Amino acid sequence: MSTSEKTLFKRLPTDVVPQLYEVTLKPDLVELTFQGWEVVHLMVKSVTSSITVNGFEITVSEASLSGKDSGKTLVPEIEHQPNEEKILFHFSEGLQPGEYLLKLQFTGSLNDQLRGFYRNKYTTPSGEQRYGAGTHFEATGARRAYPCWDEPAVKAKFVFTLVVPQDRLALSNMPVEEEKPSPENPDLRMVKFEPTPTMSTYLTAFVVGEYDCVEDTTSNGVPVRVFTPVGKKEQGRFALEVATKALSYYEWYFDVPYGLPKLDLITLSEFPIGAMENWGLVTYRETCLLVDSVHSSALTRQRVAVVVAHELSHNWFGNLVTMEWWTDLWLKEGFATWIEYQCVASLYPEMDVWMTFINGDQAYALKLDALSTSHPVEVEVGHPGEIDEIFDGISYCKGACLIRMLQSHIGDEAFRKGMKLYLNRHKFSNTNTSNMWAAMSESSGEDVGQLMDSWTKQMGFPLIKVEEVIDTNSEQRQVVLSQEKFTSQVPSGDEAKSSARWRVPYSITTARSPEKPVVKGVLADGSVTLTVPDCAPGDWIRVNPGQFMFYHVQYSPEALQRFLPALISNVLGPVDRLGLLTDLLALCRANYINAVDVLRLTKSYRSEKNFAVCSKLTSALADLGSQIQQLTEGSFSRYKTFVCDSLRDTGERLGWEAQSGEDHGDKMLREQVLTRLGRSGEEKVKEEAFRRFEAHFAGQQVLSGDIKAPVYTTVLTHGGKAVFEKMLQLYDREDSLEEKNRIGRLLGCVSDAELIQSVLKFALSDKVRNQDSVAVLGGVRASLQGKELLWSFVKENWSELYRRYGTSTMLSGLIKVLTEGVGCADQAADIEKFFKSHKAKAAERAIQQGLEHISSNVAFLRKQGSSILEFLKTEA
Repeated sequence: MSTSEKTLFKRLPTDVVPQLYEVTLKPDLVELTFQGWEVVHLMVKSVTSSITVNGFEITVSEASLSGKDSGKTLVPEIEHQPNEEKILFHFSEGLQPGEYLLKLQFTGSLNDQLRGFYRNKYTTPSGEQRYGAGTHFEATGARRAYPCWDEPAVKAKFVFTLVVPQDRLALSNMPVEEEKPSPENPDLRMVKFEPTPTMSTYLTAFVVGEYDCVEDTTSNGVPVRVFTPVGKKEQGRFALEVATKALSYYEWYFDVPYGLPKLDLITLSEFPIGAMENWGLVTYRETCLLVDSVHSSALTRQRVAVVVAHELSHNWFGNLVTMEWWTDLWLKEGFATWIEYQCVASLYPEMDVWMTFINGDQAYALKLDALSTSHPVEVEVGHPGEIDEIFDGISYCKGACLIRMLQSHIGDEAFRKGMKLYLNRHKFSNTNTSNMWAAMSESSGEDVGQLMDSWTKQMGFPLIKVEEVIDTNSEQRQVVLSQEKFTSQVPSGDEAKSSARWRVPYSITTARSPEKPVVKGVLADGSVTLTVPDCAPGDWIRVNPGQFMFYHVQYSPEALQRFLPALISNVLGPVDRLGLLTDLLALCRANYINAVDVLRLTKSYRSEKNFAVCSKLTSALADLGSQIQQLTEGSFSRYKTFVCDSLRDTGERLGWEAQSGEDHGDKMLREQVLTRLGRSGEEKVKEEAFRRFEAHFAGQQVLSGDIKAPVYTTVLTHGGKAVFEKMLQLYDREDSLEEKNRIGRLLGCVSDAELIQSVLKFALSDKVRNQDSVAVLGGVRASLQGKELLWSFVKENWSELYRRYGTSTMLSGLIKVLTEGVGCADQAADIEKFFKSHKAKAAERAIQQGLEHISSNVAFLRKQGSSILEFLKTEA
């Protein structure tokens, strides 16, 4: 976005504010349009001759304004400003301060762009295709459904009425207050909902369609319903269980009751993101709410639990207390991402979700924030085109990491007390980050703002280097902790190192005290020298035990060697085995340390049994493989052998069938390890995968959800056109959206160029929902050839892709798909050139980050490629 656009953008005037909206909407599910009528009870605070609201892709045809006391009615001139997403009402005389009623009539389209008030195509059990209607308003979509003050700080109450066909369900944020036949058409009925509490426009919602339902109540008596596609209500029962438990958990943890008389969770057949926390009517993709006893894997079940817990936490962080402006988006999303894990860890301890957090959210945030194109957690945004860019891993994942770091530093008791203080002090109003730090400071007695500002107001994070002090006159162990900014590529000798500094909480454990820290503190400057008590010369010293802090740690080669016995024997706990591996892999990919040393170290993890640790090893081997395949064909073949050697024992231990009493982690690990072994050509895995696939296709032995991905991946990788066509047949005959998504995203594993082209065309066909096309496109990245064909396809079909996703966060997702794993400078130059002439406002930062990732990949291969080749020839 240009500087001039940022400068020109202005938020709405504050001289007129809404107090209550009465909105009636009449969707036409055949013509895919809607009509609307609206009465806004508003307050004019100072003399003005115009009223400005947000409106986009809706047309106001009639408008009038009447004073509540005078009864005088004025008819304004209506000015639509589509570029500014505003509608202005100009009056011939000045409006005096007081209360008024603004009456509007308008029309709009039920679009296919998954924003605003939009269409949802679905298939009935009898096979008929129909349309429903749903909403997605965050961040600036409400203005596409009805004229409004579409800013989070401009809260009001809402009364919605939907005019819908007699045989369609109508839902909104609140319970139904009244239903009656439409006086104009007996085939329609008017459904009026109760008034909402004071809330922001982006949290309003309504859905029209055909659904089944399961319901229950929480321990505190709140009715909870889960709405599913017709015929699939049994698949909603696990989400219902999670929702009722989670709502009760949050009421207990926050000590603030849920604020509405009901809670509905509903699937939309087409939805741009995983889920959205609309107050009282939470909307989901089917794959984030439904659990199928046949098709769903253990990973799906965990994902549903986490996503449901995330959205319900927003009833407190976001809905009850709302950020004043999108600059503080992280305040609701970071907290929700953190507490989703705390909630699920309490309700389902067998899932061990904090290990998943460290392996997933934390690792991803560290990778993203190492880029020079990252952004601070608190980032200034203005124009609506900028807002979508910050719905990313920094706002969500880094935000969650910083909250977890603060909780660990001040303790859970002070942290929870601070949250309660914050929520009660600001309920039904708006806040910013400083309000949160003020509450935490009050509860902990520490200046939390001073501690945390260095983490939220500047991008990036430190690398903590651990160096041992050699003092022959002392029997005590001493270490120096120093900090410098970590970057995606280690600065070269002629590059100036960043002067950025953080206030860094630290703790240290040792071989003789592996559970309880022996040293704790805050590194406020560049370095600190510490004495480590009760620590023998050969003992290991671990900085950042538990991985609570948001930074990488670099040890000397000698210090790393001390960890090896503890790694092999599992004396070092799983979270620290995971943390050590995470740091080493990140340092390797950024060229701080030698990749060959890390490859050698991975051999110490071959007996690993913990899901998250082994999952990290598996994903790391896949990441390195995506780079090594760009060296030579022979080297990549040898690397695949190395991968098989690394994972074979784990694969054989797990086998293809779940054992009685098997834990949740092994179920998820089986899927990942067998998938990687199958892709790498492990012969026994290939043979068994083909056998099971043929039996599954013939209907003789249905595959369980946990082994479908490894079977499909293996046969598509090593099979040909016949296998591909069978997979398409499976796709067509499946009713489960989870299964369709699984097949769609794996089709790109094929190696033949003609088949890859077929996958790319399939992604944009009518057989794939708009929401799922990007995932299908991303599947072809498995090979160098696939990456190249994908980029050519995107260029050829850019106009259609931009039409679909150009105003949503899905555009950034497409850019990530394009650039992830690419290590070719020529392709990077072509991508940069293309986007200079094809503007993508909603994804500008994603484009720059993607290019920087490619640059890092190129630098990694240039610096370490030859040593990796030598290792593969002599040691793999």
